[in-house]
Amino acid sequence: MESIPLFTDKKEMVFATVILLLLFCISLGFEFKSYKNLVSKPLHVSSAKVLNHYEKHKKNGRSYDVFRLKSDEGYTFYTVLWKKSPIKIGSLVEVKFKTDKITFLDYLKNFFAVNIFIKSIKKSGNNSIKKLKTYVKNQHKTEDLKELFSALFFADFVGKTTRDKIQKIGISHLVAISGFHLGLISAILYLLLKPLYRFFQDRFFPYRNINADLAVIVFTLLFYYMYLIDFSPSFLRSFVLSLFSFFLFSKNIKIISFTTLLFSVSFIVILLPRFIFSISFWFSVAGVFYIFLFLKHFSNISKIWIFVLLNFWVFIAMMPVVHFVFTTFTPLQLYSPFLSMAFVVFYPMELLLHILGSGGLFDVWLKKLLNLQTTFYVVMTPLWFLVLYLFFSFISIFNKWLAIFTLIFSFSIYFI
Repeated sequence: MESIPLFTDKKEMVFATVILLLLFCISLGFEFKSYKNLVSKPLHVSSAKVLNHYEKHKKNGRSYDVFRLKSDEGYTFYTVLWKKSPIKIGSLVEVKFKTDKITFLDYLKNFFAVNIFIKSIKKSGNNSIKKLKTYVKNQHKTEDLKELFSALFFADFVGKTTRDKIQKIGISHLVAISGFHLGLISAILYLLLKPLYRFFQDRFFPYRNINADLAVIVFTLLFYYMYLIDFSPSFLRSFVLSLFSFFLFSKNIKIISFTTLLFSVSFIVILLPRFIFSISFWFSVAGVFYIFLFLKHFSNISKIWIFVLLNFWVFIAMMPVVHFVFTTFTPLQLYSPFLSMAFVVFYPMELLLHILGSGGLFDVWLKKLLNLQTTFYVVMTPLWFLVLYLFFSFISIFNKWLAIFTLIFSFSIYFI
């Protein structure tokens, strides 16, 4: 049966747009209420998790510690200490900070707060996730690999040294848990559960729909995993988008459609208005857009070629967008598409090895990869180039050859 479009006429689209706008206003209303509760007093005390902690230096050489914190109330903010702090990433802290200069716009973004004090606290309760992290880390000897796999499996932040090594070889998108990982985990769970489900289905409930039931089981397990990694924003938005896509699929609505993508993104922003100001969110949206653009024009080729060419297509297409924000480039990043393809095998293999307690089997080779020497360049996308490139990208939806031209135009950023 051929899939139907999300909307059959303009009237339905206008009606859906009005509903979404109303829901967005309601969502913003709840956020504003939370904001007013925060700033109702000049000083606020909050329990928070340390998402990141790093040292910075002023021009005069004075150093200070920067903290990125996620409060129990759900918002994320920055604060600093003007002395060296032993508080580690992942720790739980109590922080008292001033609220008088925090605007509603700041609240929706990651605002900065002047703290009165910040101190470590202990959290009682289930420590199963800590035991899992310790189990994974103990399988590696060096700090960079401990951080690498802690980020890969538990969405933990990595230190600056390890982060620079990851960025140098162009695998930041592979280490940060996102939709790519969600897709791999879903596929692994489906392949493992299908034979078991089929065994019971054939004997007790042959009338059940195996795909629908397995989808419910897989999404339930994914939600539990998301809970374990503390609702990582990148995984959360991928989960919501996947859930929404499955709903559309169950209604036989066309998923690979730019209209569907637009309303899916709108749906996520309505649920989580803070994502409007999330760079990583818009990177994800851009990535999905270019995947859809490739599939729209080249879905008729063999699946093997789709797998190979899609990795190169997305890498090249995303370059002007990425370099508008991040200006560091190394020749090693050109190997990123090959590493992305290898990751499809590497990720489930490492997952199995860590479960068996042999996660350090390939550490020697991974260490060599992280320590590869290269030359660093500054590649910055000018605003005029980005605007022109995005314009070409949107109109290339309607023309295959224009899409190819847009890809070539993308690569020209390195010659400007």
